Amino acid sequence: MSHSGRTPGGIQRIVVRGKPFDRGRQYGEQARRLILHSIAAYQRVFEHRQKLDWPAAVERASLYEDSIGAFSPEILEEIRGIAEGAQVEIGAVLALNARSELMFPPSRENAPASDLSAECSSFALLPEATSSGHTLMGQNWDWLPFAVETMIMLEVHREDRPSFVSITEAGLVAKIGCNAAGLGVCTNTLVSRLDGGRPGVPYHVMLRALLDAETIADAARTLTAAPRAFSGNYMVAHRSGLAFNAETVAGDAAGVAISLPVEGVIAHTNHFLRPDLASGDARVAQHPHSLFRLDSLLRALRRGAPTISIELIQGALRSHQGHPDGVCSHPDTRVPDLEQRSTLASIIADLETGELWIAPGQPCTRAYQLFDLHSVFENSVELVGAD
Repeated sequence: MSHSGRTPGGIQRIVVRGKPFDRGRQYGEQARRLILHSIAAYQRVFEHRQKLDWPAAVERASLYEDSIGAFSPEILEEIRGIAEGAQVEIGAVLALNARSELMFPPSRENAPASDLSAECSSFALLPEATSSGHTLMGQNWDWLPFAVETMIMLEVHREDRPSFVSITEAGLVAKIGCNAAGLGVCTNTLVSRLDGGRPGVPYHVMLRALLDAETIADAARTLTAAPRAFSGNYMVAHRSGLAFNAETVAGDAAGVAISLPVEGVIAHTNHFLRPDLASGDARVAQHPHSLFRLDSLLRALRRGAPTISIELIQGALRSHQGHPDGVCSHPDTRVPDLEQRSTLASIIADLETGELWIAPGQPCTRAYQLFDLHSVFENSVELVGAD
């Protein structure tokens, strides 16, 4: 049985159960209107960003189908189910899940600054840095403003793997999430000249695969085992008090650079930090605000250590230093609509208690809503929410 509704913060909630194809079909049926909205929006984005019409985008995205199936037959079944439930071709759902690969091909490495949107500021905090003694993590999800209209909370119940909750765009298999094993995943887009346009597993499919992991080591193995199609930054933490950040470029294990927290704190934005990968960074020169967002977030968190509270984190995620390109991001009206970015949601997770705070929209104007993930994973009928 599955059902949809809205969270107290107004995010569309999609609840699915059963085998992979059935879960995907339930997702597609419940989110059909929003998936069609996503497709229409990305038609405009691909055309504007890459002069790529929709049939060409679908054809190019379909080249990833075999790589996804070889890596995870389960995830490919979910994608097929989404397409059937939403009554669209599988290539359309593949195009949504490969939207980063389609938007940021290496051939555009010298694109003008406004042509490459940046997104997201993420962090993880170990017990020695927090007032609660718990592992905390989260991020501001920044992206094209239209995506606030297609944002969903995807709740996936499974018996053979950990159930999970993900905040993502309608049609995508996952993005930011937490699972019932106490593992959380946050992320930042990276673009590298080292990617080379090779076939492989798309970035958002990798995010979905990480939510299968039961331990921090499982997650690290997932990243190093996959033939990745594109760069990406993966922030992973576990309630056991462990966390890592993985900067990746396309390819095999040689393109994964793992960093660990320093004095219990780690954070990342949208540029490479590892020198061996930073030389190929295709965006930081055009988007230097990534440097300043990272500095702002790290300083705020380190000032609070070793007693960082939820309230302090919320304040750090509301920062407007460098406005409009602060940690709390606002659209830059100097650039066209399809080249702007804005904070779509602000998310904080306590991986020990299962508490999840979400501000749907910019956290400077929206209150954080508190959700009890333990109740969700115990198959509760309704999310528990409060201001």
